[in-house]
Amino acid sequence: MERNTKSALPSRAWKHLKSIQDADILVGIPSYNNAHTINYVVYQTAKGLETFFPNRKSVILVSDGNSTDGTLQALEAMRLPFRVSVVPSTYVGVPGKGSAVKAIFEAGSFLEVKAVALVDSDLRSITPEWIQLLVSPALSGTGFVAPFYLRHKYDGTITNFLCYPVTSTLFGKRIRQPIGGDFGLSIELVRTLLESPLWRTSYVPRFGIDIFETHTALAGEFEVKQAFLGTKIHEAKDPAVHLAPMFRQVVGSMFTSIDYYQNVWRRIRSNLAVEIIGDKKYAGVPEEIQIDLQGLVETYEDGFDENKQVYRKILSSDLFAEVRRSMKTTHTEVSFSPETWAKIVFLFAASFRKEKGSIRERLLDALRILWIGKVAAFVNETLELDAARAERRVEEEAKVFEELKPFMLDIF
Repeated sequence: MERNTKSALPSRAWKHLKSIQDADILVGIPSYNNAHTINYVVYQTAKGLETFFPNRKSVILVSDGNSTDGTLQALEAMRLPFRVSVVPSTYVGVPGKGSAVKAIFEAGSFLEVKAVALVDSDLRSITPEWIQLLVSPALSGTGFVAPFYLRHKYDGTITNFLCYPVTSTLFGKRIRQPIGGDFGLSIELVRTLLESPLWRTSYVPRFGIDIFETHTALAGEFEVKQAFLGTKIHEAKDPAVHLAPMFRQVVGSMFTSIDYYQNVWRRIRSNLAVEIIGDKKYAGVPEEIQIDLQGLVETYEDGFDENKQVYRKILSSDLFAEVRRSMKTTHTEVSFSPETWAKIVFLFAASFRKEKGSIRERLLDALRILWIGKVAAFVNETLELDAARAERRVEEEAKVFEELKPFMLDIF
């Protein structure tokens, strides 16, 4: 791959890559203000490459978003006891994780690697085995390897109530963590992703990158697997406080991909389990996550009033009335039936397809409020449940989405 004017890699990185010439494996680490974890992630990655792929030429590219906390300086001061090449770089283009990943993909294509892996830079639970599980299938012909983690029942709320049930339902493959961030990809999939016009959206260059990768792999009918990575310990976010921009970018990317790939998912009728590789004996225990239930409910109630007109326009009168009844008299009680939630998500996806520009952003913000209500309902219903029973609840709700696919086909 030749350098082009829209490349996400700067000149310095290209020079470094040209000196390397080629490689078999590239592991990319998108980073932004991760000085406290970057060296740990790079060390574990390099150890994994050295341990499990000693006869392969491997490169680690840290694709940084102009960190202000000394992330790259910490990396440049690091001395690794391994032969792996480490390339520190600052990507160019739209600020966001997707641009960082695009730079990694460009590097992988240029080096003509056989496999690319992506790992997040805020991980505190990564082990060398993660690299083996993400890279080995891609070297053997698997197009896409998604992570399979054990997570706290209140971690991954965008995944649990949106990306997992929607992706599973539409594309017919039960990938539990479609926006997990830690992926393995064949070079064929990497080049397919680089050619996509969806980079021109405002979502994919930011946090919309992960769902875009997953949907593209499924739409392209690449072989997919899941890698059991045990516990994911990272910087968790409170859904009511920290996730507004991420929600907009992830769900905007998902809805855009649904529209773009509709000719594929419309003809899919099956829903299949996806093979999970890896040893589950040493899974670990997820860190405890504290959820402010009252804060969730207050955000939901205030936001609902602000978005009533949007809801009246998109939802049927019966569904709107049902959502209004979701707010009960006790301040921390919210209730969302799985059927109601699935229909809401599908109706918003259909409305998003028809709208443009700022109206789409308004729809995403309005859906975020209902999602907060859904999260509050789930918390309220599962306070006394252990992780396994809470996970079964998530799976049961995903099954409802699947049953309602004919509804989505009718309205989209």
